[in-house]
Amino acid sequence: MDQINRKGESGPIPSRSDRFYLLENLWFFATREGAAMGPFETHQEAALGLKDFLDFLNLAEPKIKKKFVEAMEH
Repeated sequence: MDQINRKGESGPIPSRSDRFYLLENLWFFATREGAAMGPFETHQEAALGLKDFLDFLNLAEPKIKKKFVEAMEH
């Protein structure tokens, strides 16, 4: 499957890895900022959590989104 740049990306396509991982029988997903989000009981719940997280980022006002991302990077 060919990879393409995501919305807002340009230049070489960065490497992508699976965002989901299992730790002590609980599921997590990783954000681009490297934050662990979870725990979730199932992979499907983690996938829904990721969808909700991305929906939040897409709908958040720029000022709120910026503060949230900055907090996750620390």
